[in-house]
Amino acid sequence: MLGASAGSVLTPPRRDMPSCTEPAISRRISPFMVVGRVREQERAARAETPAEALDAMLAWLDEDDDAAAVWYLREDWPAPVTLVGRPAPGLIGEVRRTAHLFPLEPGAVLYGSVTARCGAELYLQEIEWLSVGQGMPCECCLALSDTRPRLEGLPR
Repeated sequence: MLGASAGSVLTPPRRDMPSCTEPAISRRISPFMVVGRVREQERAARAETPAEALDAMLAWLDEDDDAAAVWYLREDWPAPVTLVGRPAPGLIGEVRRTAHLFPLEPGAVLYGSVTARCGAELYLQEIEWLSVGQGMPCECCLALSDTRPRLEGLPR
């Protein structure tokens, strides 16, 4: 489920099981924003997932070949989040399709690509977004992630 705690990991909402606590679209959590210019007019849209952000940008491009857009984690989001994704099927061999960790800071503008903890850069349209625990993890991303237990306040 989408989380808002410090260093949370965003998981795409499951579409096969609607939540009883989420009866209306207006009550869904939309941590991402897409802003741009289409037909000389400013546009903005909320998105629940990076895939929805891409859909909005592609729809604007269908309307106007000269459209321009960026996406970002909303600046009022309470904490950084980590997305999990891997190269889409067919881009590289299956053995190399490891799941990367993409840290995002609130308000940091993204121009179509994201950089994983390990330094791998993938374009938004080339990423298959995953839920936590799916896919073979990128060992470098795991090694570079801050998953150590917090020991502040414990006696030494």
